[in-house]
Amino acid sequence: MEIAMNRKLKIKMGTAFSASAASLVLQLLPAAAIAQEEAKGVFEEVLVTARKRSESAQSVPIPITALSQEQLQTRNMTEIRDIERLSPNTSIQYSSVNGTAAQIFMRGIGQTNWSSTQDPKIGMYVDGVYLSRPQGGLLDFMDIERVEVLRGPQGTLFGRNTTAGLIHIINNKPSQEFEADVQFGIGNENHQSYGFMVNAPITNSLAARFALYDKKTDGNIINSVTGKDRGNENSLSYRGSLLWDQDDFSAQFTFDHFEADERAPLGTCRFTGPDNPFAAQGLPFLATIFGVYGDMKANCESTTKDVSIDNTNNESAKSDVDAYTLRLGYDFDGVELTSITSLRKIDNFNGSWGWVMGNGPNVNFLEILNNKSENEIFSQELRLTGSTDNLNWVVGAYLFKEESEESLDAPLFRGVTIPSPADWPFFYAPNPAGGTVGDGVVGAQLYGSRYQAYDVVNKNKAVFAEATYTFNDRWDLTLGARYTEDDREFTRIQTLFGGDFDPAYFCPGMPTVELAPGVVIPGSDRCFQDVSYDKITPRAIVNYQLNDDVMFYASYSVGYSSGGFNQDVRMRAYEPEVSDNYEFGFKSEFFDSKLRVNASAFINDYQNQQLTVGRVVNGQATADLINAQEAQIKGLELEVLGQLTDALSIAISAGYIEGDYKKFTVDDNAIETNSDTGEITEVIVVRDLSDVEFGNNGDELSFDVSLLHIMDLGNNGDITSSLGYSYKDDQYSTLRNTPSSFEPSYWLLDSRVTWNLPNGKTHISLWGTNLTDEEYVDTQINQSGDLAVGGTDPSLGMTAVYWGAPQRFGLEVRHTF
Repeated sequence: MEIAMNRKLKIKMGTAFSASAASLVLQLLPAAAIAQEEAKGVFEEVLVTARKRSESAQSVPIPITALSQEQLQTRNMTEIRDIERLSPNTSIQYSSVNGTAAQIFMRGIGQTNWSSTQDPKIGMYVDGVYLSRPQGGLLDFMDIERVEVLRGPQGTLFGRNTTAGLIHIINNKPSQEFEADVQFGIGNENHQSYGFMVNAPITNSLAARFALYDKKTDGNIINSVTGKDRGNENSLSYRGSLLWDQDDFSAQFTFDHFEADERAPLGTCRFTGPDNPFAAQGLPFLATIFGVYGDMKANCESTTKDVSIDNTNNESAKSDVDAYTLRLGYDFDGVELTSITSLRKIDNFNGSWGWVMGNGPNVNFLEILNNKSENEIFSQELRLTGSTDNLNWVVGAYLFKEESEESLDAPLFRGVTIPSPADWPFFYAPNPAGGTVGDGVVGAQLYGSRYQAYDVVNKNKAVFAEATYTFNDRWDLTLGARYTEDDREFTRIQTLFGGDFDPAYFCPGMPTVELAPGVVIPGSDRCFQDVSYDKITPRAIVNYQLNDDVMFYASYSVGYSSGGFNQDVRMRAYEPEVSDNYEFGFKSEFFDSKLRVNASAFINDYQNQQLTVGRVVNGQATADLINAQEAQIKGLELEVLGQLTDALSIAISAGYIEGDYKKFTVDDNAIETNSDTGEITEVIVVRDLSDVEFGNNGDELSFDVSLLHIMDLGNNGDITSSLGYSYKDDQYSTLRNTPSSFEPSYWLLDSRVTWNLPNGKTHISLWGTNLTDEEYVDTQINQSGDLAVGGTDPSLGMTAVYWGAPQRFGLEVRHTF
């Protein structure tokens, strides 16, 4: 059975809107979409460190979306997932079943599982530190300097798990000038926010900076059992930093804290199973034997976009993250030594996955509850950078260790009791193998309800080098490589739900005890496996400066994502993912720098592309990561920034990708049910998925158009207005593009109007998102099976969909001292 976890954002077609500014947007749409690199009506040159040295984003021969703090504020971008609007071929959402975990896709590549046995495919970095876990990854923007989005494999200098790109958040450092600001905001859906920042010099060489941001917003769906809203926001972030800066030496220590105490997302259930309970297959047929199939169907069909059902004991989703970073720098004779040491601790709890698979009054079917994780992550990077007249170079080494503990409950038919003979005589029908039909279901309820836990240790070490040689004022060549080693250890633990010993738990290497001839039980509750991988990932870039305003570049780079383990009983290992990326692009400015056009085209060949496919095996929900042996994704990206008049500018960002699987066979899990006895057996089916096309029948389009207008009020200051319109293409969330997983395209309109008072310190803003109140689906978990497209897997006959945020608007006041 396939859960719709292998893809990302779903969609609904937008409607027209009447504002005159919006009409102007529609007239400008044919150009297609970008990251706004302008504030206050002028082009702002953003300096980036994509190659571990400070350079203008426009001069770096890599597809980069670079956004300053002011640019983010202008477009009302307050958290990391807002970045997707302005970066081509980028998708950032919360996980459908864990609202505190980030789910990032870039150029069609990403990962939905947040377990420590599997890694995200898009690297997220904060101040040069790699964030290996997506829990707590939906960061609020708080006193940041800039955001850099680097598309394409970054396997040389950044290395870890960046097969399609990375996102780098750079925070403001302490400085020798006193600074302070305060902000607060209110809005509909009980939105409240406040924050402040203080920067103060302590001595001539020592400075301190502290920032805090708190946010609360109601959720957009009600749990009918408790009456509480689900998927709400309630987070607090703060960061303190000390910088000691002398002539040749600097040391910066930073402590970051993030916490969220929310109620988990809740889905709406779509029923796709048969109306006749005796036509059900697999696990749903057990509900028929129990006599609760009709209740399960009714519970599913009673849910709506606004009201759903979850009768679990704990609705909460909590995350607590502490990060300690020490950055040291020493400059000697033009060579700079940098050391970045980081320790990150994450505690995460998710009381309910909220996937509403027929659960509710009179019946609970299959659930994932009490999902806990604790992670302790250490990393150390050392690097040397230097330059001569014609050469810029960097060499370095990297160490990483992650220790994680996870656990969850997966009950089957929790709380469902045996029916009386008068109410449901079928339960007591004779079983040809002996006993009654219902006996097998009671056994499945007992032994199919599990507690699972994982102890995981991941280690990584690498060395890297890259150099750029300037032949003349037109030609540059960049060559680099990284050697990486990964070691992964996995201990899997399992008992029955409630903690009793599981006599049917056999995993690889399990010791056994023979109670009688032919009667064997496991001798433990856990098994251990380990794997090791290594890879060299090179990069080569050649760029040609046609003139002062136009640069062309071509590149070849290799991305690498470590292999690892699946969490199922077999603890099956999956192979590393390797991507060979070929890219051609240009960056240009015209008309005295009033028009900027950047574009790139890429072809990415994948070996063993890692895809998450969900199944239910022996009553246990699992999200397996499987390898598609050969796949290809190609696409186009466009970024345009234009100064239309002295007061009006436009930004456009567009992305298009298409792809297919050249070779893709998988040993798939399936279950068969004996219609007479109700006995369930597991079978392995070899499926050839080589004809599967990527995403929306092979292609996908997204873009964003934004307008920025400045109105001068003379002695009364000025008004800065932005209007943005984003589009997401039709989407399927299953490999087979099954009809039940289809979501149509949608448009989203956002706006922000800021009155900058004449004192230059006070700013009053009105903002709005999804102003047309579009109804669209963010994510879904598809368990409807593939029978509709000629397959053999009935799955659960239900799909959970998670709706996007409705119209929201508010008022924000910011004052700088």
